[in-house]
Amino acid sequence: MTAQGSAYSTFKLAIERGNLAVAEVTLRTEIPRPSLLDLLELTALIALKDPNRYARVAARWLQRWLDRCADATIYDVTYAAAALQELGGRHHGRALDALRDLAEEAIRR
Repeated sequence: MTAQGSAYSTFKLAIERGNLAVAEVTLRTEIPRPSLLDLLELTALIALKDPNRYARVAARWLQRWLDRCADATIYDVTYAAAALQELGGRHHGRALDALRDLAEEAIRR
């Protein structure tokens, strides 16, 4: 396994275990080009673990998603923003699933 492969495994494990500090450090220092999905997973974890930072992080993720979706409509943006607002709340899991779908669709383009 390459060093980046090992770092990616560390990142995924940190996300699964809810370890925000390890996930952030690994992503910032050892994964040079995180995917939109990786950034979403970190954003979702921040929503749960550090809500004071969440709004700013969510806005950055939304901008990155928009950068990948040149044909996004106001309806698409509203849907994504509404799902982002639900992260960290009662509908966290469903919102994260919806955002994963949006990210995967953007990556396929």
